[in-house]
Amino acid sequence: MTGGIAAYKAIEVVRTLAYLGAEVRVIMTPSAQKFVGTQTFTAVSGNPVATEMFSGGPEVPHVELARGASLAVVAPATANTLAKLATGAADDLLTATLLMTRCPLVLAPAMHREMWEHEATAANVATLRERGAVIVGPESGPLLSGDHGAGRLVEPSELIEAALEALGRAQDLSGMRVIVTAGGTQEPIDPVRFIGNRSSGLMGFAVASAAAARGAKVTLVVGATATAPPLGIDVLEAKTAEDMLASVRQLAPDADVIVKAAAVADFRPAHPHEAKLKKASGPPELELVPTTDILEELGKAAGVRKPGSILVGFAAEIEADPKKLGELAVAKRAAKGADLVVANDVGSTDSGFEVRTNRAVIASADGVQDAGLVSKGALADALLNEVVRLLQRSQR
Repeated sequence: MTGGIAAYKAIEVVRTLAYLGAEVRVIMTPSAQKFVGTQTFTAVSGNPVATEMFSGGPEVPHVELARGASLAVVAPATANTLAKLATGAADDLLTATLLMTRCPLVLAPAMHREMWEHEATAANVATLRERGAVIVGPESGPLLSGDHGAGRLVEPSELIEAALEALGRAQDLSGMRVIVTAGGTQEPIDPVRFIGNRSSGLMGFAVASAAAARGAKVTLVVGATATAPPLGIDVLEAKTAEDMLASVRQLAPDADVIVKAAAVADFRPAHPHEAKLKKASGPPELELVPTTDILEELGKAAGVRKPGSILVGFAAEIEADPKKLGELAVAKRAAKGADLVVANDVGSTDSGFEVRTNRAVIASADGVQDAGLVSKGALADALLNEVVRLLQRSQR
């Protein structure tokens, strides 16, 4: 624990993990003790709280605490602590212990919005994520001193879920380079109008975050989105289909996995107008031409991507029936030359664009897996499980 007003939420996290059978050892920084007393955590964990770097005896606290640990969770994780961890500082018991650990690390940031959005914090989070740390939150909501915005510690239930997932998930994409495309493209009609779609980018963001949590080096190629991409992941902007194609072509030769989650426009105006069209001039005549099918080029064109890499495509369909959705996924997989195709229903209020759940199936050479109606995060993990399975098969 580090020093933040949200420290009280960690009481429930420790209590629940202990109740579930974990042997929980709590380390508190001096600042953390300003918010919650050590006796509270001694009571809920069943173990003494560690606070001092030097024990006065033969024991070396940071070594003893680190060795044998299955999981490390920092909640709340202040901006100061994130900076220390990113640079490898070890000037107190907590940072020295974490520098010693070789287990999964879950960080739950909590701080004022301005601190969270600062370039230094973003760079530190990116470094930690690249090293395999799982970043949980922060959420948006009321903050200290009457402020409001991103920086609020996630709720204990979400943090506990992340901790349990980290315990059960190996770094099975460690060392892999993953490209994820996300969002929609905007094909200009004139300087202020475009052909586009309702893609929010949330599915691609979920895949990118999940891949980074599993140890991958992730690059997001992002079109138009309703929300900002996750912090700590390399991002390239690509507003049009041609922009996205150029970025993917550049990255593909070094990528082990390419996930085409973006909703790329199928057509673009052949001759975009240089000046704004005037309503008084009447409806314009638009000649549309096809955009390049990026997924098909990656799947069928020789020499575009790395040999042995895994290619994943997405199909947005107006179809809620899993059987028919599976048939569409199988057909698209064959037509595009992809290894996996995720077909998801975008015609329902609880699935598809601009919501956080998807009704989807995953088609591979082995058949169709019905994921059901799940969160986009859960679908991302199910998809990456299939990706890992194919990677392992190709390495035999």
